[in-house]
Amino acid sequence: MKKYIELLFILVIMLTFSFPAESEAKKQYLFFGASAATSSHYAYVVGATKAINKFVPCVKANVVETGASVDNIKRITSGQIDMGIGSMKTMYEAWKGLARWENKPVEDLRLLWLYAIGIDFIVVREDSGITKVEDLNGRKFNAGMRGSAAEATTRQIFDILGIKPDYHVGATSDAVKAIKDNRIVGYVKTGVGTQLDASSLDIMTLTKLRLIPLEKKHMDKVAAAIPYISFITIPAGGIKAVPEQAEYSMWGRPVGVMCRKDLPDDVAYKMVNGIIKGKEYQAAAWPAIKELDMVQDPASLTLIPLHKGALKAYRDLGANIPQTAIPPEAL
Repeated sequence: MKKYIELLFILVIMLTFSFPAESEAKKQYLFFGASAATSSHYAYVVGATKAINKFVPCVKANVVETGASVDNIKRITSGQIDMGIGSMKTMYEAWKGLARWENKPVEDLRLLWLYAIGIDFIVVREDSGITKVEDLNGRKFNAGMRGSAAEATTRQIFDILGIKPDYHVGATSDAVKAIKDNRIVGYVKTGVGTQLDASSLDIMTLTKLRLIPLEKKHMDKVAAAIPYISFITIPAGGIKAVPEQAEYSMWGRPVGVMCRKDLPDDVAYKMVNGIIKGKEYQAAAWPAIKELDMVQDPASLTLIPLHKGALKAYRDLGANIPQTAIPPEAL
């Protein structure tokens, strides 16, 4: 009898521990490309991953530190990650085969959801003497984190405007240290929506900074060369960390999460619904998401096709889907 009880006890223990393992084994593991760990965008991906893992039981999402937009597209294409954050401008260029993807379009790139309409800030030391973009000529300057949309866009726009800084190439953490040490005059940094991000606020604790805007003549020249780029104007006093800032205009774009079209439709469908249900997890890390209509904006603002599963999710949630957002495989 004693032996029987012992065997029964062992069996109960084995069954108790086997069910979670079996459940875990059934999950689809997804690798989610973020940005540098020092970036506010990385914090957003952490929050989004929490939402996915809570509201999408069939998925186990894992955060991967990357070089942001451009790097994420490369990794998605090579299969290193399943999805990643990116700026809409960069997604469009890759999908269409423009800029660095000239004649090599990433035709299977698809949008899952948006989480921000971002703006890039040109941030310089106040004691640098720089007051306009032309003053950056010949100065040590970081165009944005290596491999990011900010870096690619800055170089592209500065080439159009004929502005030639002495580029400092590196990660955001390298640029922050270099600005603090006065080894470079400044950098371009994507904000949290229309506000400065954590790295810029960190620099401001001990170093006075100045924001350099684009003038109308700059924006007109850039728009003539890149018709799909967007410009955003923040009204005077609209930047919380710099309340004395006058009206500020810079380039910007929607920022979202992309993947390949071969991501299973049911997984994409469930993740979109999970992301919308888990908005609070994302807002804790990325308050600017509160400014978005998470159902309609992805369909209205995307320049690339939605993923087929995401398309179904937005339709079921009542979004009005423009023809341009519908992927060929859903026609």
